Amino acid sequence: MRMEYLFVLILAACNVGARRVVDLTHTFDKNAPKYPLDFLGYDSDTFTYFNMTILADQFFGDMWLGIRQVEFYEHQGTHIDAPNHFGSGRQAMDEIPPERLIGEGVVIDVRDKVKQNPDYAVSVQDIKDHESKYGKIPPGAIVCMNSGWADKYPDPVLVFGSNDLKNVSTFHFPGFSLDACKMLLNERQVGVVGVDTPSTDPGQADGYYCHMYLQPNQVPLLEYVANLDSVPARGTTMVLGAMKMRDGTGGPTRIFAFMDDMDGDGTNTANMYSSSVLSTVCSLMIASYITSFMHF
Repeated sequence: MRMEYLFVLILAACNVGARRVVDLTHTFDKNAPKYPLDFLGYDSDTFTYFNMTILADQFFGDMWLGIRQVEFYEHQGTHIDAPNHFGSGRQAMDEIPPERLIGEGVVIDVRDKVKQNPDYAVSVQDIKDHESKYGKIPPGAIVCMNSGWADKYPDPVLVFGSNDLKNVSTFHFPGFSLDACKMLLNERQVGVVGVDTPSTDPGQADGYYCHMYLQPNQVPLLEYVANLDSVPARGTTMVLGAMKMRDGTGGPTRIFAFMDDMDGDGTNTANMYSSSVLSTVCSLMIASYITSFMHF
């Protein structure tokens, strides 16, 4: 490899190290809120939403081995909806193009409006107001609603806004309006649409119009996105660690937001991880490169 090419790679690695990473994922376990499947004929009281069995947690001689067997329902916790969830014949989890799973992060903040109306639906005007302040939403963006709902997780009564957890008609939580979904798809060509609530469709929506409009058009959806208060409205790169599961309609997803490591950006550093070690390594790499270069 020519030395100038190696230097470029070193600089690229250091640039990554100079960024912060925010985890936008709730921890997935048995306490994840459980969307009732009684309308499909399953009994929510006996249906297995999540079960972890310890197969090994012990020493074998001087070797420690831990193994788990996990059974879970696809659509709970912080997760992605593959297009085939509501789009017959559309992309399954293993068919989602990788370029769909990374994009500029866009966070539309409607927390104040949700305080007045828990059934609020993000409107076209909300999108226009966001763009008037931050610029036009680019194609391929990962657009998320920040309603403040993540603070209620994982309490199911608070998350679903109801004491009747088997009756979806009693649910109250915010989401997107159909007109907003149409604008994001047709006028902005976004890659993914996400929410910090149980569904992109508000709890009191007339049917699942967001799912039924976006998913047949190959748009994956994100639900129960966490920590959106910790990232700015724009300027991040979001990466979705979705399972490449054959024929899957969704699954738990680790979501990361990468941003410039700048002080005074108003973000919550509690959920961010320092890159000081990598920065040190980069410095040593550059010093080594310069020393090697001096010998030529």
